[in-house]
Order: sequence, then C-alpha cells, then structure tokens
Amino acid sequence: MPRRLVSLVFVASLLAACATPPPFEPETPPPPAPPATPAAATFDATSLAGSVWVVEDLGGTRARAELQQRLQFVSASEVAGYGGCNSFTGTADISGDKVKFGPLGATQKACEGEAMAQEAFYYNALRATRSAVVENGRLLLKDDSGKTVVRLGRSQ
Repeated sequence: MPRRLVSLVFVASLLAACATPPPFEPETPPPPAPPATPAAATFDATSLAGSVWVVEDLGGTRARAELQQRLQFVSASEVAGYGGCNSFTGTADISGDKVKFGPLGATQKACEGEAMAQEAFYYNALRATRSAVVENGRLLLKDDSGKTVVRLGRSQ
C-alpha cells in the first residue's frame, strides 16, 4: 500500500508540474517591425504597360459587374478597353501622377438603357481624369479636384 501511495503522489506532482507553465522570459528581444510600405504609389505608366484593369466603382457607385468594363494600358501612351457595351481605343498623356485620356474612339453598338448610361458615365469619367494613383492594389483615377472618379482592380 505505501508503494501505491508513493506512486499516486509522484503522478500528482507530475500533473501539477505540467499544469503550471513556466513564466515567459524571452532570451532575445523580438526583431524590429519591418518598415511600413506606403499604401499609395505614384502612377507609373511604364510599369502599367500591358496591364488590364476592371472597373469596380464609378464616382462612388458600385459598377455593374456583369458589364465587365475594362481599361488596358497598351503602352505608356495608348489605352484600350470596354465600356460595357462598346470597345474603345485612345491615347493617354501621362507624366508622373498626371494623366489625361483622349481622344477616345469607340464602336457605336446600341445596348439596353442602363448599360448605355453606365458606359457614358465611364467615358465621361475617363475624360475628366487628371491624375492617377495605385493604392492597395487598386488604380484610382482622379479629377482635377482630387476626387476619385473611377476605381479599378487589376484583372487576372
């Protein structure tokens, strides 16, 4: 019987030791946090050449996803895209973050009213664009007052 008691005391002490974790004492300080990456980067036409962007938002209103409006930077000075009903091509004058699209030429296909209205809004927003910035993976086109007129996400 004493042997059994010794065994129980031994098991109990093992369980007690496992139940209480030792205090945390780091041996070395944690590494410093990496420097913050800026959320916004200046628009760079050279790096965007060949990229395709999909319209997500027009003037603060969510774009109809089924229209699949796009903007492609064919080169540092040429753009093409799809307005939701018609395809377009045109020029882009880009200097730093300053951007001006136009003239833009589009096909003349007729579509249902809502699609035509969103397409017209998109083309007007492109004409109003005066600057651009890439922020958190989104391309923001801004008017002369700095208001975002089109927000686009990179196409897959």
